[in-house]
Amino acid sequence: MKEPLSEAEAVALGKRLGGIRELVAPKRRAEAEAIPDAKLAAWLSANPNFVRRPLIDTGKALEAGFTAQVREKLKDL
Repeated sequence: MKEPLSEAEAVALGKRLGGIRELVAPKRRAEAEAIPDAKLAAWLSANPNFVRRPLIDTGKALEAGFTAQVREKLKDL
């Protein structure tokens, strides 16, 4: 949060996650629905608290959040 994502970083991370909307924190998804994908990167960049955390980069894959599914995927590393 001290170093918010740039718009370019948000777009790049979104591509790795399967879509920019995967970067939106679950509590902010309702707000994000009204924002077109083209403007979502700017919205996330301006509001770093709205980015889903943690972002875990294993070198092969990028995971967002710490759900049971993510923890299961990380066990295999």
